[in-house]
Amino acid sequence: MRIVTFLPILLFITNVHAQTNCPNHDDKAPAPLALVSSPLITLHTGLSESVLNLPTRIYVDVTKTVNAYKVELWTGPTGTNVAESYCRLASDERPVEHGSSMRFAFSLTTCKDVGGCLEPRVFVRGRVQPISIYAGPFQCKSRK
Repeated sequence: MRIVTFLPILLFITNVHAQTNCPNHDDKAPAPLALVSSPLITLHTGLSESVLNLPTRIYVDVTKTVNAYKVELWTGPTGTNVAESYCRLASDERPVEHGSSMRFAFSLTTCKDVGGCLEPRVFVRGRVQPISIYAGPFQCKSRK
């Protein structure tokens, strides 16, 4: 009888993980200070008419004065109350100079783990909470 009682809960937990396909879920990651946009952060996704074609390179340019030391690329679904469904796709701690910015780069090869939006989280020296912006919503498509 107890197995029947817990079965719907176990199925719900399984479905949540199956939907997110999160390769790097991190419950202890600091919540970002989310901005709609920022002149300090530029995200280059190569989006074309709300479609992200993979494989591709994603670039995040951060103005040098921000003093960013790391950028993590997160993804998740679009909508309200979905922040806990986001997961980290990749991290870059080796930016290169790009004019007045530091450029962080990411390679995306498959749509399997990519949700409906991308969120780069910029970590700044002396701050615990990263700064983030987002790109989306979009549909991810793999080129064949």
